[in-house]
Amino acid sequence: MDKLKEAIQQIGRDIGNIDTLIDTKLKNGGDPYVTQSKIPRVDTSQLATKNDLEELKHKVGTGGSGTSNNSGTELKGQGFPYALNADIGTTYIDTTAKNGAFKWIRKRTRDGRDKWDILSGDTGQVRAKNVSSVFGASYMEFRRINSTVEINFGGLSWGWFGIKRRGAPGYVPQGSDRDRNVVILNVNGIPVGFRPLGSKIGMITNDKGQRLGTWYLGGPSDGNQFRLQFDDPVPTDRDIGDIRFSSIVYVTDDPWPETL
Repeated sequence: MDKLKEAIQQIGRDIGNIDTLIDTKLKNGGDPYVTQSKIPRVDTSQLATKNDLEELKHKVGTGGSGTSNNSGTELKGQGFPYALNADIGTTYIDTTAKNGAFKWIRKRTRDGRDKWDILSGDTGQVRAKNVSSVFGASYMEFRRINSTVEINFGGLSWGWFGIKRRGAPGYVPQGSDRDRNVVILNVNGIPVGFRPLGSKIGMITNDKGQRLGTWYLGGPSDGNQFRLQFDDPVPTDRDIGDIRFSSIVYVTDDPWPETL
C-alpha cells in the first residue's frame, strides 16, 4: 500500500515537471514544440576569432596599429630615419634595407639628445679603401652588425695578410717609429660608420703564433687610423707574408654608413 502511494506521488511530481516544461515552451511564440529547424541560423563566418581578439588586444595595449605607415609606435619608410622626429621608443622599418640596415629605434642619450639608433642591420664584408703598404692581394675588411664592428684580414695563402719590405714602392712608414711602424690606413682612413669609441691595441704573430708586434687602431682622439707596430725593424730585403691578427671587435657610436 505504501509503495503504491509513493508511486502515485512520483507520477504527480512528474506531471508537475511536464507542466512547467510546457509553460516554458509556450513562451516561445506559443509553440510547445520548438524544433531545431525553427531556430534562426547565424552566419559565423563574419565573427571575430579568438586569434583576432588577441591581436586586437595586443594592438590596443601598445597604443597603435603596430604596422600602419607613420602611426602608432612603429613607422615605415624608405631610407634612413634621421630626418624623422618621433617619440622615444618609436621604431622604424626601412623597407629598402639601405646598406643592410632595416630596423631602428628612437632613444635618448645620456647627455639628453634624442637620436635614431640601429636595432637590426648588417653591412656584410666591406673592403677597406686606400690601404697602404700591403703585399700582393692582402686586404682589410670591415663588417658592422647593429652597433658592433669586426675587422678581418686576409688575401694571401691560408688567409694570411702581408706587408711589403720597408722602402718598397707603396710602403708607408709611420712617423712615431719609422723603422718599426707601418701605415695600413692613414689618418681618417677608418670609414665613417665603422669608427671605434676609443683607441684599441692587440697582437700580431706569424703563422706559427710567434709574436711579431702589435696592431693599433686609433680612435677619434688619435686620427681614426690603423697601423702595425713591429717589435723589430721591418726588413728591407724581404716582404712579410704570413701575418695573423688577434681578434678586433668593438662597439661604435657612428651613424649607419651612407656608403659602403
